[in-house]
Amino acid sequence: MFQYYLIHYFNFKNAGGFMLVSLLCLIAVLAIVILAAKLKKHYKLNTQDLTPKQIRKLNHIHKAKEISLIESFYEMVFSSTSVLLFLSLYYIIDERIPQAAFYWQKYQNVILLLFLVFSVFMTNWFDILFVPLTAIPTRQKASVRLISVFYIILILLYIKFIYHDSNYDSLIMYFITLAVGRFLYFDSTLEDIKETLQGVARNLPLLVLMGSYSAIVCWYGFHCGFLLTSNGVILSTLLAHLFMDVSIFVLDKTQLVKLFI
Repeated sequence: MFQYYLIHYFNFKNAGGFMLVSLLCLIAVLAIVILAAKLKKHYKLNTQDLTPKQIRKLNHIHKAKEISLIESFYEMVFSSTSVLLFLSLYYIIDERIPQAAFYWQKYQNVILLLFLVFSVFMTNWFDILFVPLTAIPTRQKASVRLISVFYIILILLYIKFIYHDSNYDSLIMYFITLAVGRFLYFDSTLEDIKETLQGVARNLPLLVLMGSYSAIVCWYGFHCGFLLTSNGVILSTLLAHLFMDVSIFVLDKTQLVKLFI
């Protein structure tokens, strides 16, 4: 069975077509981000009486903002991939390795916690070594990673209700608790909660774009038969995200996006 999956996923024709769709969809998403930012800039230019110096400053600010928005989207993809990677390992241990059943039942909560900790280091590897993200502030990274938790919850809910798989119910509650914990922790203040809510509201468009991007890529993958449900929907979803990561890597190395900023 493993050899079947290996041959299937490493078939150049299948993988090449799926890679092309992932790349084209990413370009479409980034085009929306850049277009929205430029429209906002032109609106300010047309509605405000600015001096040449102010115009240069506005152009500089919006260029930096466009880069930050693009990197925020990249961060969203990387963070989601990291969590999905360890959720997939969670699934493999639980479903495909019966020899580990005794230890799994006893230590699964601890293992999940360790997996989530490792996912943080994996995300750092993505945005420092794989594709360096230098324009996005640390506070913005934290907000994006919080939004990615909601995205993971949406994926798990999708698997539960579309594929009628209840194996992830405990994970759904775990991530909901994790998300709520970011708002209400033992020494939080109203100002902290307000700031976190503002960060979530500010990055909701990223959640919409990420959801749309992954939905189209995954739909195409399952529709054309490249992504398989037989090896687990969560694993196939991870595979789709890995192709998204490679698409980001390709665009970053080609410097194509910077031509339009």
